[in-house]
Amino acid sequence: MLLTALFAFGTALELGGLILLNNYMDTVSILNEIMLTFLIGIVLGRSYGKEYFEKMQWHLKSKTLPADDVLNGAIMAIASTLLITPGIITDMIGFLIAIPLTRSIFKEIALNFFRKKTNRGELYYFFKD
Repeated sequence: MLLTALFAFGTALELGGLILLNNYMDTVSILNEIMLTFLIGIVLGRSYGKEYFEKMQWHLKSKTLPADDVLNGAIMAIASTLLITPGIITDMIGFLIAIPLTRSIFKEIALNFFRKKTNRGELYYFFKD
């Protein structure tokens, strides 16, 4: 129920942002912005996805844990997903995650989230022997 309300509120907020932006820009410019961020999100996802997948494979072949690469790959997947999603707020958050200076902030947020979930016993890791 809470998740549904959050999605409904987020959608209304994004729609309100686009309507507000329509007061300052014409519709064609807004559609161009949506398409441009969509393409940036696709390019970002494809390039970083391939790069981090290759890094993870290298770590696994050398028998080391790819923890940092997994986290970076997940963060960049979130950034590209947010950029693909149309809307002003999701684009801003996606760009903030994609910038290397601010990416470390989001990495810390994700690490703290996973630490809390693990400490509470809400997150489990399964390793295949």
